[in-house]
Amino acid sequence: MNNEEIILPALSKSLIDKLDKLFPDKCPLLTDSDRDVWFKVGQRSVINYLQQTYDEQLQDNIITKDLE
Repeated sequence: MNNEEIILPALSKSLIDKLDKLFPDKCPLLTDSDRDVWFKVGQRSVINYLQQTYDEQLQDNIITKDLE
């Protein structure tokens, strides 16, 4: 991958909220394998990235806040 900035399309708060419910930010279980822990961390990392991007889009007036 080159150093070009990747620009995402406008994000939806409702989509991020649904993904947040599917892949919640929670501590791993003691019974989880190392592989499962890293897999879940990767999933959560995507949700966090989307939330951060959504917040930046709001701040830059690229999008308006979803009505709930």
